[in-house]
Amino acid sequence: MAILLAAADPQDELQLKHLFFIAQELKKRGYPFYFQTNPGNKLSSQARLSGFQVLNFKPGNSGGWLANWRLSRKIKKNRVDLIHFFDGEALAFALKASQKAEVKIKLASVKTDWLRSISPGNIRLLDALICPTEESKRQWLKSDPGVKTIEVIPPGLDFSRYQNKQKKNFLREELGLKEDDFLVGLLTPLEDLKMFREQIEALKILNGQAPRLKVIVFGQGNLHLEQLRHEPPLDIHNLYFYLGFEEKRAEILASLDMFIFGAFSLPQAYLLEAMASKVPVVGIMAPGMTELIINRETGFLVPPNDPQSLAQAVLKIYLDRSLAQQLAQQAYNLVFNKHSCEAMAEKVVNHYELLALQKGVKLGREGHHT
Repeated sequence: MAILLAAADPQDELQLKHLFFIAQELKKRGYPFYFQTNPGNKLSSQARLSGFQVLNFKPGNSGGWLANWRLSRKIKKNRVDLIHFFDGEALAFALKASQKAEVKIKLASVKTDWLRSISPGNIRLLDALICPTEESKRQWLKSDPGVKTIEVIPPGLDFSRYQNKQKKNFLREELGLKEDDFLVGLLTPLEDLKMFREQIEALKILNGQAPRLKVIVFGQGNLHLEQLRHEPPLDIHNLYFYLGFEEKRAEILASLDMFIFGAFSLPQAYLLEAMASKVPVVGIMAPGMTELIINRETGFLVPPNDPQSLAQAVLKIYLDRSLAQQLAQQAYNLVFNKHSCEAMAEKVVNHYELLALQKGVKLGREGHHT
């Protein structure tokens, strides 16, 4: 029995990589599988180049029922017992065909916008949903989708981006800083001036104790310069602003000696990427608000509204290089084991096996897979 990975026309490079990581994991475990995708696209050509089998199929221009019937015959002929839909177009086209072919297990990697764009009736035909985050899962549960199993599997970081040595001196060159300067990146919601002032207060405490410290504020949101002009002077000669940093994110993170994640409300992707870049991190949030920062193991957690604690955490990493490296390595290990593309693929295939066990389906390890 075979597995079908259905993705109509994935354009995003990371999504393509996710599909290939899952394919490699299936191949490693000896499961027969196919890709089902539109003919002539990137997935189709790259899958064939990698030696994977592809069922190219696209809805006909006139009368979807004929294309559907043809696809259902192909699915049945290839003895597909599990189909995984990766986008709305594949689901809209191939779900009925998989029903007609009596595929025993049907699941989809869902996005939140599917709640508006995909018919609830179609969702109810699925056996399981895979959500990228806990928040996404909560939204799906709220919609009462009528699906027994909803699993959270984060999409996975492509660690090859961080294993290639980025320009360590990128920010130093951009900002005219010295090689031995200690660069701390501060990501903070700039619209919250109260929070920003408290973080700056912590850095003021360090003025005399950490002479090589240079703080680069990245920030998210609008910096209210007019309001800041009416504030007392910042009085920090080692403070820099580097806004609009998205395009150079990987190079910037690799340039840092420490990363401060300034608020729980910020996107966790930045924290993940800093850890994947082996940069020691300090998070300003209460314990339990993220699984990534385990205090004194994968970084330091400090409470909000406590400049003194933030200053102490920064100083510890500044003064103790060996502690900094230990925290960074342990954080990297955690992120790789839980949030890499390899970890994602392993979790997805484990989920296939669990669903097959629950349904009494043998996924098979015959030799006709690629």
